[in-house]
Parts: sequence; C-alpha cells; structure tokens
Amino acid sequence: MDAKKMRLIDFFDGTKIFTIPVYQRKYDWQQEHCKQFFSDIERIIQSGREHFLGTFVYQVKPAADGFGEYIIIDGQQRITSIVLFAKALCEFADDDILNEEILIFIKNLQGRRKGKLKLQPTEYDLTIFEKLMSDKKFDVEDFKGEQSSVMYKNFIFFREKILSSEYSAKQFYNALNKLNIVGILLEQENPQEIFESLNSTGKDLTESDLIRNYLLMPLDYEIQQNFYKKYWLEIEKLLRTSENIEEFLVQYLITKRKSNSIARNGKNVHLTKNILYYSFKRYFEDNFLEKVEIFLQDICRYARFYNKFIFDEDTNFDKLSALEKKFYELIYQLESTTAPIILMYLYDKYEKNIIDEQIFINFTNALISLSFRSKICKSAGITGQFAGNVIAKLDKEKFLDEDAFWSAITFGKGKYTFPSDETFQKSLRNDDLYLILRSAGCKYLLYTLEKNSPQAKEVSRDDKATVEHILPQRLNANWKNYLETRNDLQAHEILLHKLGNLTLSAYNSEISNSDFETKKKFYAESGFFYTRELKNFTDWTSAQIQIRSKKLANEALKIW
Repeated sequence: MDAKKMRLIDFFDGTKIFTIPVYQRKYDWQQEHCKQFFSDIERIIQSGREHFLGTFVYQVKPAADGFGEYIIIDGQQRITSIVLFAKALCEFADDDILNEEILIFIKNLQGRRKGKLKLQPTEYDLTIFEKLMSDKKFDVEDFKGEQSSVMYKNFIFFREKILSSEYSAKQFYNALNKLNIVGILLEQENPQEIFESLNSTGKDLTESDLIRNYLLMPLDYEIQQNFYKKYWLEIEKLLRTSENIEEFLVQYLITKRKSNSIARNGKNVHLTKNILYYSFKRYFEDNFLEKVEIFLQDICRYARFYNKFIFDEDTNFDKLSALEKKFYELIYQLESTTAPIILMYLYDKYEKNIIDEQIFINFTNALISLSFRSKICKSAGITGQFAGNVIAKLDKEKFLDEDAFWSAITFGKGKYTFPSDETFQKSLRNDDLYLILRSAGCKYLLYTLEKNSPQAKEVSRDDKATVEHILPQRLNANWKNYLETRNDLQAHEILLHKLGNLTLSAYNSEISNSDFETKKKFYAESGFFYTRELKNFTDWTSAQIQIRSKKLANEALKIW
C-alpha cells in the first residue's frame, strides 16, 4: 500500500482512465452531499485556503497504449461528482483557454485516447453519463426521459448553483486546484478486505452491495465485468429495487439452508436483513472461488422465480397467468411476504417438471388457506422459521405429492398450528373481523365469497365497492330509536364489526347512516350476490347479524 498526499488536479493529470468497477454500487450522491461540496468550493474562494477532500483508494492496471487504468476501490461517489461539477462549469467558462483547463477533469487531452472521457462509470450509469458529457450544448429538452436520474439531478444542481453564484468560472476552477486528497495505491493488499474496512460502519453500502462485492471483487477484472453483466445486472433488472434484492437474498438463503436460524456470537439468531452479509458469507465460504459462477447462476435463477412474486398497485391482474394470480392472492392480497421462501422451493420443482402447474396451484391454495386462517385466528402463519421447517420436511419425502405437502404445512404446534375447521369457523362467527383484517382484508374476504357465490359470473374484479357496515359505526337518532324499540341497542357495540354486519357496497358514502329500509333499496340493486340477499331481511338486529355470520362462515370454510 502506497499512500500519498496530492492535489486533486495532479490526480487527474496525465494519461489516465478512472474505472468504476462493476462491483461498486450505482452513483447515488444525494443533494445534501452536493450542497456540502459546493459550499466547500465557495469557502475556498472566500478564504483562499486549501481544503482536504478525502481519500481515493485505487489499483493501477497498465494499458497497452501507455494509459494507466485507475480502478477506484473507494471514492467513486466523489470522483463522479467532481466530473459532473467540472462539466457544468465548462458551460460558464469565459474563454477557450479556461475551458481547456477545466477539461482536464473530464477528458484525456493527449495520447491515443485524446478526447475520450477519463471516467468510466458502471454499466447502470454509463448511458446518462456519456450523454451529459457530450460536446453538444446542453439542452434540457434532450433529457425528458432521464430527469429522475440522480446523475442528471446533481448535474442540474451544480449548473444552477454556478449560474446563480456571484463567483466566476475562473474562481471556481482555481478553487478546484486547491483541493487536496490522499491517494492510496493498493499493491499486494486484498481489495475486498480494504473495501470492507472502509465501509465497516454500514452507512455507505447496503447489505446487497457488500454481497455483490464479495462475489465479484476477488476475481480478475475481465471476469468481474463478464459476471456482473451476465448475472448481477440481470438480478438487478429482475428485482428492480435494492429493497427487493435484499428481501430476496434473505429468503433465498432460508430456502437453501432450510432454516432461518444462524449461529452468531455463540447464539442462534434469526436470519434478517441486518445480518444478511454475515449470513451470506457463512453459507458461501467453502470452496468459494471455484464456485462463484455456479453460485451466481443459481442466485440469478432463483431471482427469476422471485420476479413472479413482486406485485404492487400497478400490477395488471387480468394479464397474470392462473398460477401467478394465486401468487398475487397469497403475497399481495394476504400480505404473506415470507411465502416466497416456500414458493421458490416449489418453483424449482415446477421448472424441473417434478410437479405440474395444477399441483403447484393446489399447493399455493393450501398456503392461501393457511395464511388466511392464521390471520383470522391470530396464529403465526407463514414465518421464516415455519417456511424453513416446511422445506426441510419436504426434502425428506420421496414423492412431492399433495399428501406430503399437506403433512408438511400442518405439522406445526402451538402458534404454528394449522387452524382447525372448528377454530376457523368460530373466529369467523364471533370475532371482530373488521378490527382484525381492517378494510383491505375484509374486502378480500367479502370479494372472495362473492367470487364463489351462486352468481359469481356477475362479479367484476375492478368494482370500486368498499366495505359497508350495515349497522353503521355511528348511530344517528333513527338507528338508536330503531334498536331501542327492539330492545337491542347493546348489539351495536357487540356485533358492529362481526362478519354478518359487513358487506360490499358501491354506495357506501351515499347510504352512510341511512335506516335499514333505505339501505335495502340500494342493496337490492347491487351487483354482489350476498349484498343483494340483504333485501330479504325484514329486520336488522343481533339475531339477523348472527344468522348471516354463521352462513358466511360456512361458505368461507368451503373456500379456505
């Protein structure tokens, strides 16, 4: 290791290429960092003093044409921001000589690579970076599709700050010349160990960043690039966000290890995002270098499975396959976020033709029943621990059939018990379901009952209906008088949130606290079978609510 203090401009001077290696995260300096950098530059102008910018850790790889390729191990966020600032500054240079001087931060000015950009960012940032660095005069109209890019936003920030500043382009350039750094050249040191020590606080890098680096950094640079583009970039595209990547990696490890328990500091702890990197290294440490590509291939394959489990409010339900609609119900509607642990295991068997699509659907239906019953009965449902145990049990079976799967998901005891029919029905009839499931959960319950009703074909999935309390949450004078005359006023508090008192209505805001006879007129025109049935009731007190609760509970048992 060779550490030297130097001026920033000397670091950029000469025939150099600064390469951001593929294992680095994408550029993501926030505006607060840009504000601090710009403020430091202005203070240099005001005081005339030099300023220490920080350290740059790098390796040098000689190129055949005499250029030195500087592989940036630490400092990529700062070096990218400096180049963006310099490019913004070029626009305000007063003359060609100053412009040429500023270009030392942007392009090589001599040798075979004269005119070529000095900085080579990661694949993720390359397109927008090259577009910003173009010799073409900047026009915001050229970037209509890229204005959400962090790199674009920071370039615009620097451009606007320079434009509104009282200082000239020459003063800003002179300030850049007063920035000092410490350049740390790695020679025989392990770059992975250096990288980890520089980021030991965990503030700069996510757990998935550390895992990517762990997989790629020990490899030769050309192999790094190849594996990054072939595998890791594909994982990022499939999973879309760093949050999804980390959640996937946690669940991938539980699926592979068949357990969410891991030993750490002499204790068994649950495998979570907070210890993802530690857990990952523990799992992959044996014969690591010889198997990196095998590991990446497998992770990428399971990321393809996990891609099928990512849903949000923009998901087009009608375009999903029959199997994917079941995933949507289990993961998105029932919010069973750890179910993909078991589903990835099953997807592997499905892709290998060990199970067919209908069996996969049947297995997923069983998980839906477990998840929904657990919500109603307030049991644990599908947790990481439960999922790991299910996979371990399935792995011991000679044949993966419905009997084996049913046995695996019903083996749990205590809070992991599969709620019985009796327990499920009792909770459906007697518990305050609206308080347990809230509006979205109740809508799922009522809508699913409608889908399985005698007139299910009339039900529209896109109906804007909401959950209606037939006996309203707030009693007006008419309702109080109605219940008092029937000696049933106590029913309001006891039965308000019971299943029998809930229905789907597209007229919730219109009928609100209307009396039962008025509500019945709206219910009679409803597109929902169980809502329409309410027109047959002559009264609405505790007796009717209990009758309807029992009926709907019986229908729910057939579905789940």
